[in-house]
Amino acid sequence: MNATRRGTAALTARIEELERESARQRDIEAIHDVLWRYARALDWLDDALLTTVFYDDAEIDYGFFRGNGCDFRTELMKLEHSVGRRWHIAVQTKVQLDGDAAEVESYQFSVSTLPGETSTPADLMHAYGYYLDRMLRRGGKWGIIRRKHLLLGSTLAREIPLDGTLAALNAVGVTSPQHVDFRALSRAARLDPPR
Repeated sequence: MNATRRGTAALTARIEELERESARQRDIEAIHDVLWRYARALDWLDDALLTTVFYDDAEIDYGFFRGNGCDFRTELMKLEHSVGRRWHIAVQTKVQLDGDAAEVESYQFSVSTLPGETSTPADLMHAYGYYLDRMLRRGGKWGIIRRKHLLLGSTLAREIPLDGTLAALNAVGVTSPQHVDFRALSRAARLDPPR
């Protein structure tokens, strides 16, 4: 009987450990999804999706902007609307969970055309740096409560024209919520804003 109790206790402990690890992995995936929604919102000029990234009361420091999340969304989208094409990514992400909070650091890379340039070839600005985020889970949803962007540097390069064999590629062109491919990519991304 003791062996049965010990076996049951060990099995119960193992199940609890697996449940904790499963919950941890779900949280990490949800945090990565916040970063994905940020890039997706900027790249496709999706104002509604950006509301699912930053809490209204978030503390934001990008250097050119220091303020709350609500005001930042407005200023950031003005900036993104001023360029012709854009592409953002956050990679090599480290997440340190602490209950309903997480410290998150990721490497940032973005590419955009200069304001007014929408066709190829154009001058592309590359910016690279780091996102230092604190995220919170409120009401079961993760969002950014504090972000500091650290810019390492930027470069400017002329892109090559999409002709010859490159002309066979599917070029996305200028993105927006009206783009023919927008809906197929964004249907699953609709979430309620973090509050």
